[in-house]
Amino acid sequence: MLIPEAGVHQTSERYFFTPSSLARELFYYLTRCGHYFCDHNYAFSDQSEIARQGDHNRNLMLFAVQGGSLTLQLRGETMLAAAGQVVFFDCREPYRYAACGPTEFYWLLLNGSNARDFYRRILQARGGKHVFSPAGSTALIQLLSSLLAACAEGEPPSEAACSQLLHQALCLLLLDETGPGQRDDDRISQAIRFMRQNLQRPLSVQDVAQAVHLSPSHFSRQFKAQTGYSPYEYIVLRRIDAAKHLLTSTRLTVGEIAYQTGYNSEENFIHSFQKHVGISPGLFRQYPI
Repeated sequence: MLIPEAGVHQTSERYFFTPSSLARELFYYLTRCGHYFCDHNYAFSDQSEIARQGDHNRNLMLFAVQGGSLTLQLRGETMLAAAGQVVFFDCREPYRYAACGPTEFYWLLLNGSNARDFYRRILQARGGKHVFSPAGSTALIQLLSSLLAACAEGEPPSEAACSQLLHQALCLLLLDETGPGQRDDDRISQAIRFMRQNLQRPLSVQDVAQAVHLSPSHFSRQFKAQTGYSPYEYIVLRRIDAAKHLLTSTRLTVGEIAYQTGYNSEENFIHSFQKHVGISPGLFRQYPI
């Protein structure tokens, strides 16, 4: 494939997408993607001729480095991205990236739906770093590889399918999931089972951490990285779920339900339920939503 960019080998691939009005309104969408093999002559910036065309600099850029390394200059800082790492940044900010030598990487230019909300939360989860090593890097590469393979065969995914793929990729970056092969018996899965089995009794984050033999601080970090919740938030939401079930399937009083779902008082339960559901337990019992 002929790609007229200095330093890009002709074994590389690049594809263009023009999103429909429906995709721009409701979906995650691509405008470009590629699989590049580069040498030290490759460099790109927000001032490049290609970047200044169309809406290139209004999108988000995602790299998955397969081999070699790239440098990224962003916000006055220079970062190095090596094999196995991901680069994620907003093209609305001044940027420049370049290959340090022979380098292979997948790249996506994406936007749509709440992509920037994902971007913001991913950066928060990564301590503000634009270069990081996600646990789900193998699953991410598989997604990108399948996308490029479909494009190479002249059968790119539909806009709806592409949106699902991008959403899956963003979730991998946010939640640090390792994909379908993740073991069911890891400590976070054990913690979730422990919480579900003990919702009816007072349950602290320290209790759960102790049950899976982790320190509370380390457990909290790992739990949020894999689920997107803090352990405390997860416990509260599962208690609310259990309360909803009891409200709609039994004649237990609100007070009885409060104690059966681990609350130490009816007042605390009502306050928590109203905060998370938007209506009181009594009203929910009449009008389940």
